[in-house]
Amino acid sequence: MLELMALTGTMVYSITNNFPFSSWGEALFLTLQTVTICFLVMHYRGQTVKGVAFLACYALVLLVLLSPFTPLAVVTLLQASNVPAVVVGKLLQAATNYCNGHTGQLSAITVFLLFGGSLTRIFTSIQETGDPLMAGVFVVSSLCNGLIAIQVLFYWNTKPPHKQKEQ
Repeated sequence: MLELMALTGTMVYSITNNFPFSSWGEALFLTLQTVTICFLVMHYRGQTVKGVAFLACYALVLLVLLSPFTPLAVVTLLQASNVPAVVVGKLLQAATNYCNGHTGQLSAITVFLLFGGSLTRIFTSIQETGDPLMAGVFVVSSLCNGLIAIQVLFYWNTKPPHKQKEQ
């Protein structure tokens, strides 16, 4: 849900400020992916009605946020709230890695792609939007993704302990 909130904030803020699609388009596709995953989780738990209600509520929230009735200050606050959402999400992951003493099944390729992508987004945000808030979110995201990337390198050869079967 934190990821969906962050993606929605980026998407709505970008549309409201008429930023070029190339500066925020991936947020649209990631939002669609995340909403689909949320629905599927509920569906496979046998809560299809709840999943459909979630989709309807999300669509309604999105329509309200994109409507002219939503003040720019609210949209800006939603985008600014991405910073704590990113920090909390990544620090929880980093803390779990630290407590476990390994990164578990975390994909090194994905982590490094996220890190590189967030670094790239700093520069593309500056070039395409000139918006310090957009660039700032990606700076914070890069720092947090960098922390996870460092953990992947640090715990590279560390494997989770195998649980012994009781006889």
